[in-house]
Amino acid sequence: MINNIESNKSLVSALTTSLLKKITTSQQDVRLHRTDFINGYSARSLDTRIASPFFKDKFPKYANKESAFLTLATREDIKWTKEDGKNLKIRNRKLKESFINIFDQTETFKQSPEEYLVYLFFCLIKLSEKNKNLFYKTAHQQTCGIENLNINIILSMLDRHFQTKKSSRLPVIAIYSIYEVLFDKLDRYKSKNLIPLQVHTSSDKHGFGDIEIYTKGIKPFEIVEIKHNIPIDEYLIFDVIKKISKVDLDRYYILTTFQNSFRTDIEEKKISDIILNIKKEKGIDIIANGVLTTLKYYLRFVDNCTDFLRQYTENLIRDAEISTEIKGFHIEEWNKIRNNLQYMV
Repeated sequence: MINNIESNKSLVSALTTSLLKKITTSQQDVRLHRTDFINGYSARSLDTRIASPFFKDKFPKYANKESAFLTLATREDIKWTKEDGKNLKIRNRKLKESFINIFDQTETFKQSPEEYLVYLFFCLIKLSEKNKNLFYKTAHQQTCGIENLNINIILSMLDRHFQTKKSSRLPVIAIYSIYEVLFDKLDRYKSKNLIPLQVHTSSDKHGFGDIEIYTKGIKPFEIVEIKHNIPIDEYLIFDVIKKISKVDLDRYYILTTFQNSFRTDIEEKKISDIILNIKKEKGIDIIANGVLTTLKYYLRFVDNCTDFLRQYTENLIRDAEISTEIKGFHIEEWNKIRNNLQYMV
């Protein structure tokens, strides 16, 4: 379970909640995690009150945004017994067996829930220490060959980093970083607020895009939505129109890392016509472009390119500290890229 925590943190939190309940109420069968089970209890309520706040405080990287009992694997009315647990929606068979086995050990064979919980916390502490060491090394690593740094080299570094597996978060951080560097320098953003970067998985759910700029009066002003390796097509544009239909907005960027941004020149022309009509009818600028092309334009306004590199690195670390979207191998790959900068000159 610890080896798979980055993609299954809800299971670890659910296990923590269950072990806590078993310690405090030994007569409770914690496999019956719902009140609609006979002799069951509300594990979700206990998780919301105790376990989730605890994880956010002590292990924020592995904390769920809300309750651990909102995922399909934990919320279904399936008892966590050996027999019924086979039906849990957990793809990794060994992970599922490990999860169910702990409940079997504590309930059937009366193993100590305290020992399981202490060992679980020990593993989480070791993981957190490993992450802290990596983050410290990254924050203090000097970039080799930095005296020859220019815009094209930075774009090459980012392009290589974006090719890392599971990297959809990286271009979001890159665009946000250039906004941070330039925000106070451009007249367009005077009296505006750059909203703190939200966890990627919840951004579209609670806002208008990945990056948001508001007026001082808490009114959306400029929104950026970023796609990774997805071409811009008319359906993406229609989704944007639907999303902002009731909002008085100045500009909406839809950016992608897909090569050339569009599948074909014909598709690009079609989308340009759609965007022009939206401008005429609604007065909203929709800008469809590439992530690297946009960065190239904005980097021209940066006095010192190292400011952007520093900001990007800091944001990678900050994101990795509070979520599992930025993983250790993303940080390690960025360190390699910075170490090999002299070979990119």
